[in-house]
Amino acid sequence: MILISKRNSLLLALLLLLGLNVTSQIIISSSDMPSPGDIIITSTGLNINFVDYEDTGENYIWDLSQLIPLSQAVDTFIGITDVPFLVALYFGDKSNLVKKDNNTIPIPGFPITKQYTFLNNTSSSYNNAGVLYTISQIPIPLKYNSPDILYSFPMEYGNTSSSFAEYAFGADNFGFISKEITRTNTVDGWGTLTTPYGTFEVLRLKSDVVELDSIYIDSLGMGAPLYREYTEYSWLGKDYKIPLLKITSSFGGAVVTYLDSLRFHSAINDKLTSFGNDVKVFPNPTTDFVNITLESFSSSAIIVDIFDVYGNMVANKILYGHKLGKVDVKMNMRQLGLKNGMYFLKITSDNQQVVKRIILL
Repeated sequence: MILISKRNSLLLALLLLLGLNVTSQIIISSSDMPSPGDIIITSTGLNINFVDYEDTGENYIWDLSQLIPLSQAVDTFIGITDVPFLVALYFGDKSNLVKKDNNTIPIPGFPITKQYTFLNNTSSSYNNAGVLYTISQIPIPLKYNSPDILYSFPMEYGNTSSSFAEYAFGADNFGFISKEITRTNTVDGWGTLTTPYGTFEVLRLKSDVVELDSIYIDSLGMGAPLYREYTEYSWLGKDYKIPLLKITSSFGGAVVTYLDSLRFHSAINDKLTSFGNDVKVFPNPTTDFVNITLESFSSSAIIVDIFDVYGNMVANKILYGHKLGKVDVKMNMRQLGLKNGMYFLKITSDNQQVVKRIILL
């Protein structure tokens, strides 16, 4: 036993002297997911140096410290008992965690707002169970027939999983709304991730997603299916609740969000939250013109900056002397020389800021 111990000690010392990396991969479990009461800040970042985030492997180093934060948001998690009773009863057998949302679908004259995302955190998986939309002030709960499996536990390098989820709702004098989502997950790397927030030991999860959304509004006599294929890259660490970094890549470019500390105070105050909720950008996707409507709370200038996915500002428009209340901006994206792809519209006024994503087809 003494001889073996000496050999092990000598081997360890040799590895350290040679500077070899002996880091081992982490394992993610349900205890690393959010809990009711968690409030988490994330930043939307611009990958200005266009780091190749798709590369992966064992004991890999991902350095995205150069990300430039463009805006911030807050993820708030509550318990299933903190939502209206009938909604909790409807989702209660499929959900034990809820994320509060306030994402408006920009259909002029017909406001559709997602209020809650219902999640289920178990020892074997972390799932999306469905959503609650408010349509013309009427709550519509939409529960998947089977869960959209976001993560499977224990999560280790080389693991794979897949799921198919769908929901549908239709009613007279309303219309129809449905979603189908197929997800294939592969834990394709592990190592060290660096973002502006810090350096972490992580697992990298690649999710290939095919999504079909359909909506038809009777009162408007309009609707259309939206088919999307995209890939989500998520870097997860121990005890961090949500991905330390998430990059969603599709034909229009890449959307980058990462766990962060508070950088812009105005990004999460009540005034900005109200400003952000009142901003509409439509149609989206668009082929040429885009309409921006918002409620202005001051007479200061409204600045609209347009960024490409590399972080370059490609156009801007400044509005002076507008009146308080509703402001409308119409911009011809083609006249600005923009090609097909994804863009970020940063709208700023009186220390308030909101960022909207738009796709030009």
